[in-house]
Amino acid sequence: MKLSRLLLYSFLLVLLAGIASCKQRKSAGELPDLTRSYSKRSKKPFGTFTAFQMLKEKYKTVEVETVTKSFDYNTTHQYVGVKGLYVIISKFILLSEKDKYAMLGYVERGNQVFISAEYIDESLLEELQIDAQYASVSSLFQRKKGAAGPMQYSTVSMSDSSLFFKKQFGYFYYPFVSNFINTDSTAAARLGLNENGDPNYISIVHGKGRFFLHLHPQAFSNYFLLTKNNKEYFEQVFSYTSPDRYTVYWDDFYRTGQRSGESFSVFDVFLKYPMLTWALILAIALMLLYVAFASKRRQRPVPVKPLNSNASISFVETIGRLYLQKKDNNNIAHKMITYFMEQIRTNYYLNTSHINAEFISSLARKSGVDEAATKNFFEFISQIEESHAVTDVQLLELNNRMQTFFN
Repeated sequence: MKLSRLLLYSFLLVLLAGIASCKQRKSAGELPDLTRSYSKRSKKPFGTFTAFQMLKEKYKTVEVETVTKSFDYNTTHQYVGVKGLYVIISKFILLSEKDKYAMLGYVERGNQVFISAEYIDESLLEELQIDAQYASVSSLFQRKKGAAGPMQYSTVSMSDSSLFFKKQFGYFYYPFVSNFINTDSTAAARLGLNENGDPNYISIVHGKGRFFLHLHPQAFSNYFLLTKNNKEYFEQVFSYTSPDRYTVYWDDFYRTGQRSGESFSVFDVFLKYPMLTWALILAIALMLLYVAFASKRRQRPVPVKPLNSNASISFVETIGRLYLQKKDNNNIAHKMITYFMEQIRTNYYLNTSHINAEFISSLARKSGVDEAATKNFFEFISQIEESHAVTDVQLLELNNRMQTFFN
């Protein structure tokens, strides 16, 4: 119980501290909202309002359509032509098997797909025979040791120095360090470089079409594109996509982390990768063990309460021993006689002020004791009262005769 309370209090303290910190930061105006939503409607630092407007300007002869359904759904109903361009700018992209093969078929027919994501579905990369190293602070799937590092001025550039003159585009944020590996195949071409000079933007021929894969969607955020002359980077990146596209699609489905036919759940990611699956199973098992054994209410042992002693009996015994020690038999006898008379008044409602023949007769009749025995007992009482010294034998006889009378 103590452990549970300690955990609860710790959680509440951390929560309160976080809320206070957030309020203080917001009130001080230190940092804007840096949520990487990549939404075309967002004008916040990591929205893509600027990128969407630039894409519309590049393909102003066609309407850029926003897609809110899965790739498999739209391939069945809409993507039947060729010379189409499908643009995905997202924090991560997760594909179901149907989506993956629909996307591959779409490109194979002569279309183009541009993907810029911090994490690209591993099954799609395997189909394209490409691998990636992730070193993003937000990535759960990184294979490269080390984090992205602290915020700093970081740059990206295009690979073709003869065409783009090794011009670098940068901003102040987490460095661009994710990169592709195994890009030496004839189907893949290096188009862009990250902070360390490793490829972060490649194109892959697939059938009659082409995939464009980019690992830093931050480079298409409002923050990046509106820094200095970084809009030029957008133009250089999309200069590789064919200008004569019949249809251009802007994804707003995978950006929200969904899969076809179902809402995206974090558990889907755990179940997709064996190591994460075992980690999830272990966490659930530990939680069940805690609920089964450690969360039970712990009751402190209830101490045994001693029985209440009869204080009146103890008091009488103490007083009796006191009188016996003093050998004051006269006083004891008088008190016993007083107690006896009180019992007669209480039980038989007789006046004990005058002990006469009428009293003896009434008492014998009410108590059921023989009248002669009753008269003899009261004569003995009178003898005790008139005596100057009462022996132990007389005192014991008085007690016995009183007990006999009442019994």
